[in-house]
Amino acid sequence: MRRRVLFSALAIASVFAAHQASAARIVVTITGLKSNEGGVYVGLYATPSKFLNGTQVDAMKKVAASTAPITIVFDNLAPGTYAVGAFHDENNNNQLDRNFLGLPTEGYALSNGVRAVTSKPTFQQAAFTVGNAGAAVSLQIRY
Repeated sequence: MRRRVLFSALAIASVFAAHQASAARIVVTITGLKSNEGGVYVGLYATPSKFLNGTQVDAMKKVAASTAPITIVFDNLAPGTYAVGAFHDENNNNQLDRNFLGLPTEGYALSNGVRAVTSKPTFQQAAFTVGNAGAAVSLQIRY
């Protein structure tokens, strides 16, 4: 009986350790904020249909705004293809403000430095691959 319990515990521990070993991490560093006012929303996208589609994201974090570099970490991710976006909600109204043409009036950044020029950026333009070792992404907020 003791051996069976010990064997079961070791089997569960090895499965858990294997799962942890395949979990990836994305470290996002954000710079370029023009003020410490409001907050910064950072969205993680793994699903192309959710990318820049309203409030749909695969994971979201909000932190206080800072003119110093900001670091956000997304842990326990499966290796795959992701995109990241962030915006400076300077007036703290919990949304990215836009003008009458639909273009952002608050600072924002997307992975790969993608910007909205004549149309909304696509997931493929902002996508990057994350392996078992994880990935580091730098976002420069521009207004």
